[in-house]
Amino acid sequence: MIRTALLIVLSTSAIATRFTPVLAQAARERPKKNNAVSSLKVGDPAPALKADRWFLSDPVTKFEPGKIYIVHFWATWCPPCIGKMPELAELQARYKDRGVTVVSFTCRGIRGGPNNSEEAVADFVNKRAKALKLNYPLAYADDSTAADAWLKAAGEDGWATFLVDRTGRVAYIGSHWFLDVGLPKLLAGADAKTVGDEIADAAAEYQDVMDTLVRDFQAGRDLHADVKALNDLETRYPPLSDLLTIVQAKLSLLPKYGDRGEAKGYAEAIVTKGIEREDVRLLGLAHSILRNEKGSKELTALALRAADAIVRIDGGTDAQSLLDLADAYQASGDNARAKDNARRAIEAAAGESPAKRQDIEKEARRLVQVSQFLLADERRRSVIMPQVGVLGRESA
Repeated sequence: MIRTALLIVLSTSAIATRFTPVLAQAARERPKKNNAVSSLKVGDPAPALKADRWFLSDPVTKFEPGKIYIVHFWATWCPPCIGKMPELAELQARYKDRGVTVVSFTCRGIRGGPNNSEEAVADFVNKRAKALKLNYPLAYADDSTAADAWLKAAGEDGWATFLVDRTGRVAYIGSHWFLDVGLPKLLAGADAKTVGDEIADAAAEYQDVMDTLVRDFQAGRDLHADVKALNDLETRYPPLSDLLTIVQAKLSLLPKYGDRGEAKGYAEAIVTKGIEREDVRLLGLAHSILRNEKGSKELTALALRAADAIVRIDGGTDAQSLLDLADAYQASGDNARAKDNARRAIEAAAGESPAKRQDIEKEARRLVQVSQFLLADERRRSVIMPQVGVLGRESA
């Protein structure tokens, strides 16, 4: 889940907006350009996936004609690789009935990293597959032959996601973010090169828009044109509207640079989408940004709705979710419920690691203290104000 602590806060005199580290990651997730060291190109036959062990599903022994495959490489020591898995699981769920199969592939010593043994992979699957909602096969190979055949195309970055068409040819090499742009066309029968070119165009346009936005923001320029560019990009490529970078940019910028009512309408749509999909990443992002819009009761109410939905999805047992809910209640002015949920967070933190428990308890106690102070202030004002009114009438 995306937490406030993961956000980079950028400020100007006119606006304080928040962007996640994925903005920086976007520069590393460009489509891979074919170069001298790449032995695998768009349009080439996809190398075989020779694995020693398969998890969560039957082995994918070959790329069957008429079917489409998404091949993702990862390692147990690579958090960004693992972070892609829930999004790939969503793709699998969306396209499974249309002949699309996602495969996450790893091997011993992949990319020179440590501790990526069969035992480590099995332990990962046992402990995290359910939480990540993995619904597709994971493969492990004891040597790097298969992985090397694919990952040479990833260049210096070392990682990539691959799209394989119905004829077993590579249709795209790059970030999983842009797969939704090409998948419908691939399913409709377009060839690998056509699809690969369209995905690459979408990715390049996205990168140009985000680069310009960051540059204009850092220069303190007016960002109305950047918001329009984001909207135009979504119109040309609707699947990009789900990218967390775009969601965060628009949630942050629309209150100042959007048309009248646009910020509220967009925020409502994002929170509703997060609830319908049970997407805690999207809901966590909405809460983290909207809770700071204290000038708008409508937006802080949506932050509260997002935080409450996360707690319901988590089952009310996750300490951080409860702490975020307490924070959202306090931002919305409900100090009694803020205090109650902060105390629930302290209770739920008992099962966390000592370091995390200490951090949660510290923040929860701060919220309790602030809420108690504000509640006491509310009580004082509820007593004083009627007396002031009586005195005013008597003096009149």
